[in-house]
Amino acid sequence: MIQRADYTPSVRDMLDGLRALGDDAAAEAVLPPGCYASAEFFEFEREAVFGRSWLCVGRVDQIPNAGDYLAASAAGEPLLVVRSERGTIHAMSAVCRHRGQVLTCESGAGRRAFKCPLHFWTYDLDGYLINAPRMGGRETVEQLRRDLRLPQVKVELWHGFIFVNLDLDAPPLAPSLAKLEPTWAGYEDADLVTVPPVAADKPLPWNWKVQLENFTDAYHPEYVHIGTHDFAPSNHRDGGVAFTEMREGDNTIVRTVPMLKPNGGMMRDGWGEDARFPAIETLPAVQRERLTFAMVPPNMQLMFAPGTVAYTLINPVGVEATFASSDRVTGGGWVLPRKTVELNDFAERAAAVREGASKIWAQDVPVNLAMQAGKRSRFHPRGCYGPLEKTLQQFNQWLVWRYRATWAAAQ
Repeated sequence: MIQRADYTPSVRDMLDGLRALGDDAAAEAVLPPGCYASAEFFEFEREAVFGRSWLCVGRVDQIPNAGDYLAASAAGEPLLVVRSERGTIHAMSAVCRHRGQVLTCESGAGRRAFKCPLHFWTYDLDGYLINAPRMGGRETVEQLRRDLRLPQVKVELWHGFIFVNLDLDAPPLAPSLAKLEPTWAGYEDADLVTVPPVAADKPLPWNWKVQLENFTDAYHPEYVHIGTHDFAPSNHRDGGVAFTEMREGDNTIVRTVPMLKPNGGMMRDGWGEDARFPAIETLPAVQRERLTFAMVPPNMQLMFAPGTVAYTLINPVGVEATFASSDRVTGGGWVLPRKTVELNDFAERAAAVREGASKIWAQDVPVNLAMQAGKRSRFHPRGCYGPLEKTLQQFNQWLVWRYRATWAAAQ
C-alpha cells in the first residue's frame, strides 16, 4: 500500500530545482545539501524512495522451515517475512488489525501463529485472523475471520536474497539487476550458506545517501584507506577501476577494481594477498582477479571477492540516523561456501576478516561525519565530479529518476 509523499514548500523548492535539470545535468550536479540535512526531505524520501523501491530484508536460509520469520522494516512499516506451511516465503504487515499493536519486533523460528500481545488476537502464518477472544458471539468472530487479514506486501527472491516492496504495482526486481548476473558466475556452484550480519543497535549519525556514496566512491580509497585498500587500487598502470553503464530502469550501480594478485581478499589489516576466506574454486579467472562493488539502492551494498559475497543492509530512521549492518560495522554479512564455514578455524578466520573490515570502517567514519557536517554548512559548494566518481553520478541519476516518478504521480 502506497501513501502520498509529503510535499512541503521546502521539499517542493528542492524538487523544482532538480526537476528543471535534464538527465545529463542531473547526473553532473551534486545534490543540494538540503537533500541530506532536511528532516522534511527525509520524510519525502521515506515514501518516494523507500516506499516504492525493492528493499532487501535478509536471506532465504535465515528462515529455512515453516514458521520461521524475520521481523523487518520498510519505509518505517513493521513487517513479517514468513516461511509458510507450504514452504513459500511471503511478507505482510506486522500491525494487528484490531487496534494497531505491532505483533512482534523480533525475528524467530517455529511459529504456528502470531498472537498480538495486547488482546491476543491471533493470525495464522498467511496473515488470516484465526482468533479474537471476547469480541462477541460466534457469528461476530466468524465475520471478523472472513473480513480480516494482515495486509500483504510484494516479495521477490534474487540469488537467495529476500526483497520486499510496499508498492504492489512495482515492476519485477530481477530485470533491473540484469547487469549483475555475470558477476554471480561460479559462486552458486559452491554450496553457499549465509552468515547474517549482526543487526545494528545504534544508528550512524549521517544521512543514508552519505553511507551509500561512501561505499560506491572509487576516488577516496587512495587517500582515505592508505594501507588497508592499496591491494585493490582504483588507479593502476595495467588498468584500474572499471564502471558499468547506467540506463533508466537499472537498479544497481557497479564498479570493479583489480587486485595486485589473484585470489586475494580481506585479511586482518585490510585487503591483501593472504585472504582469510579461501578463494572459491568454481570462480572464473576474472572473478579471482578483481573485486566487484555493487550498490542496490536504496538499502543494499554487495561486495564480490574471490572467497565470499559480503553484503550490507541499511535502514534509515531519520535524516541523520542510519542503521547499517555488515562485517565492517557490526560483524557478519557473508555468503560463503559451506566448506569454508565448516573449517576448524573458521571462527578465527571470521574474526580476522571482521578486524580488517573494521579497520577500513574506522577510516571511513571521520570522513562520513565531516561530509554530513558539510551538508549543514551555508558554504556548501555546488561541487563537481571527476572521472573516478562515475558511480556517484549514477546514484544521483537514480535518485532523480525516483524523485521525478513520484512527482509525476502526484500531479
